This record gives sequence, structure tokens and C-alpha cells, in this order.
Amino acid sequence: MLLELRLKDYVLIEEARLKFEPGFVVFTGETGAGKSLLVKSLKLASGARGGPQVIRPGAKQAIIEAVWENSPETAAKLEELGLEPEDEIIIRRVITKERSRIYLNGSPITLQMLGQILAGKVIIAGQHEYQSINAAETRLFLLDAFGGLLDLREKYQKAFKEYQDLAHALNHLREKISSALKEEDFLNFQLKEIENVAPQPGEDEEIEERLFVLKNLARLESLVKDARSQLETGYAAFSQARKSLSQAIEFSRELEPLAKRLESLVFESEDLAGELTSYLRNLATEEGELEALEERLYQLKRLKRKYGPTLQDVLAHYEQIKKELARLTTGEDQLKELEEKTENARSKAEALAEELSLKRKEKAELLSHKINSYLKDLALEGARFRIHFSREELSKSGIDLVDFLVKTNPQSPLRPLREVASGGELSRFFLAIKAAVSQKEATETLVFDEIDAGVGGMVAHKLGTLLKELARAQQVICVTHLPQLAALADQHFVVEKKIEGEKATTRIKELNFQERTKEIARMLGEPNALELARRLLAR
Repeated sequence: MLLELRLKDYVLIEEARLKFEPGFVVFTGETGAGKSLLVKSLKLASGARGGPQVIRPGAKQAIIEAVWENSPETAAKLEELGLEPEDEIIIRRVITKERSRIYLNGSPITLQMLGQILAGKVIIAGQHEYQSINAAETRLFLLDAFGGLLDLREKYQKAFKEYQDLAHALNHLREKISSALKEEDFLNFQLKEIENVAPQPGEDEEIEERLFVLKNLARLESLVKDARSQLETGYAAFSQARKSLSQAIEFSRELEPLAKRLESLVFESEDLAGELTSYLRNLATEEGELEALEERLYQLKRLKRKYGPTLQDVLAHYEQIKKELARLTTGEDQLKELEEKTENARSKAEALAEELSLKRKEKAELLSHKINSYLKDLALEGARFRIHFSREELSKSGIDLVDFLVKTNPQSPLRPLREVASGGELSRFFLAIKAAVSQKEATETLVFDEIDAGVGGMVAHKLGTLLKELARAQQVICVTHLPQLAALADQHFVVEKKIEGEKATTRIKELNFQERTKEIARMLGEPNALELARRLLAR
């Protein structure tokens, strides 16, 4: 609940420090006194955006501080955000012309963090909040809270999340398998492409050398033949020289080494000529060899362009492909197991969703009956409220879509609340719904800004009684013009505007019993009707 509100240099308020009690709290005052400033300040303290327009004229900055009682739910949020939970939550907003700063128990936080921390802790009921009951998720939550189904709802949501996680994992595995199959096909294609060519190490270099020979065959043959001819000529000369030198040895034994060397030249030239003859015989080519080699070289170059740049790289890539295919598994066995788990999880979630739906329909009748009883007390005698169910696919909330149907007079058909109710009617429907589920909701503070618009007489008293009843389960703060409502309050503040010369200020004061009597009399329109005011306060 809200424990304290401190305002400094906020619009027309120089300084105010308000301490709040549990139960039903009202703010009253003349029209234009500034009662709405309180509601706006609470919105700022709860995460609403605010600019320099809220700074009191002549001041440098506006300060809004709100002290909230902590709760286990809020403490858990603080821990999630890395903030230290304490017994109280002190929110301090400092708004200057340049920027706005927010602190929680002295630690700076963002506007988003503030909204997250106080979400559900306080509801400031205005047009936006009235419209919130038109959100499908909100309607389901209100029904579940009223019916005491939040534990079953949480159990279902855990089962649904488990199913969702498994379904997500299943889809991911299917995509992975599909990708693996595509990769396997691609790798097999590459493997086959290389195997069809079957390149050998260094083969490309050998082919290039052979092609060079073939393309220069005529010139090569001519040169080799010329060389052989020269060797044959030399052989004849060397043979004649050897014969002459052999005869000369008879006259000088010193010529023997030279004769041996010459003999070697004879044998070497004869051997070289023979090898050149063999070489010339081997130069003969088969028909189509040149075209075949060129085609083979093209195939090798094509592999090198795709997997190279060298033939060695192609062969290395081939070995890598074989390794990848050996370890590539599609996970078909895992897929079958995961499909079974996912189907079991879905069956479990569906069973809980059906159970939750059945109990929701039972509780919907009770909630509708209770809300209809409150509508009679709120000057909506001919109005009727009913909860309509329709079925949807399994979702985070179950299998139910609920709509709040109403009619504001007996002759009208039931239609969705968002289409029928006027602003005043919508606020009273909102109050009736809140009153019906108040003891089951987690909201700690509920703020109403002039919910009494267009209401008077006994209806005003019944409205006040309903607000008082609502305040038994949570703190209710209400800005009102009705003495019937103000008289039922557990705590009463008055908002007054003072004008001194050119300066206007707004002051907020908590009233004691005597002061409340005077204020109620003023609200009755008869400042001297103190006895009537006392009777109202005595109820």
C-alpha cells in the first residue's frame, strides 16, 4: 500500500507531506482547488512520463516522492533487476527543465524499470484503466483471480511453456535435419564430382609438359635428328681417331690414357645416338592424344577453380569431404524421441486447459451474479452482466476467450461492454467488477478520480458503501465531490487553493473529526448543516 506522498515545487504545491492509512481514503475540495494534482503526482510516481510543465512557477525543479510498503511479489521484481529489497520502497522523481531523474531507495533507475516494479501494485482508475477490462487477457485474469484459479492457471502455464519449449526444439531439430540433408546432398555431389575426374598428385604438371612437347613435335624431331646425325658423324671420326691413336701407342706408351678417353668418347657417342633413336621412336603419338590430354587438363583446371587453387588443394578438399560425411548425422532417432515428448507435453497442457476452462465456466456464473448484485446498488438497476466464452487454439491463457457482455436496460440485447457503456457507466461497471474480485486480486492500492460523476442521492451512498467494502481488501484512494462518499472514509484530506496577490498555491491537509464535519457540511451546500454532517459521519 501507499504509505506516504511528498511533493515539493509541484505545479501549485510548494510543499506537502501526506501520510496514508489502510482502508478508504478520500480527497475533497472546491472545484479547481487542484485535487487532480494528487492523481497526476501518483501517476508520475508510478511510472508515467512527465515534463517540466509540472515544475512550480519560479522553482528550478519539482520533486515527487512516494513511499510504498514492500511485498514478496515486489521484492522478487527488485531482485530480478539487481536491486536490494527493503521493507519500504521509496520512489523519488526529480524533474528539471532539462531532464527527469528517478531513484529507488537512493539508487538511480529508469522509467521502464519503475513501471515494471510497480506494475499491478497500484491501479489509478481513469479512462485508460477502465478500458483495460476490454483486453482479453485482463478479463481472463479477473475471472481466474475471482475463482481462485490462479494456482491451476500457473500449473497450466508451466505445462504450456514446457510444450512450447519442446515444440520450439522440435522445429529447430527439423530445420537442422533438413539443413543436414541438404548439406549431405551437396557434399556427396562434390565427392562424386572429384571422384569422376579421379585426379592424381602432380598429374596436371605432367600433362602440361606432354602438351608442350606435342605442340612442338615437328621442331623437336628435327632438332633431335640433327643431333643424332652429328653424333653419327662424330662417331665415325672418333672411331678413325681411336684407330690412329692405337697404332701410335706402339711408339709411345704415354698415349695410352688419351687412347682410353677417346675410346670412351666412341662408346658414349654411339650410346647417345642409340638413345636419340629410341627417343625419336617414342615421339610417335597416338591419334587423338593431343585432344584427349587437353580435355583431361580442362577437367583438372575446372576442379582447381572450384576447390583449388592447386591440385593438391583439390585432393585435400576431397579428404575433408569424406571426413565431414562420416561425422554428419541427420538425427532421425532424436527427432522421433522429441516428437513423442512434444506430443505428450501437448496432451498434458490440453488436459489442464480443459480442466481450467470447465472451472472458469463454473466461476463465471458466480462472478456474473455478484457483479449484477453490485450494479443494482450503482443506479444501474436495469443493467445485466454476463461472461461469454468462445474457444481458441491452445495459448498462454488456455483455450478460452472471454468477453464481458452487458445491457444497460432490460429491452437492449447483450453486447460487448466496450460497445455499450458510456464513460460514467463504464466507471461503475469497472467498480462493480473490481469489488467482485477485490479479495482475490494482488493490487494493493486502487485510486479513483471522480468516479462519482453524475451520481447523487442514495446511489451516492451505495457507491460509497461499495468503495468502503472494496477498501477492506486493498487501499482505496478516491477524489470525490459527494458528501455521502466522503463521510464513509477512514481518512479524509482536503485540497484548498489560496490566492495571495499574484500568487496561487495549493495546500493539502488531513482533517480531524471536527474539520471533517465542517467539510461535509460545505459539500452538502449548507455550511451550517453541521448536525446533518455529523449524522452522515456517524453512519
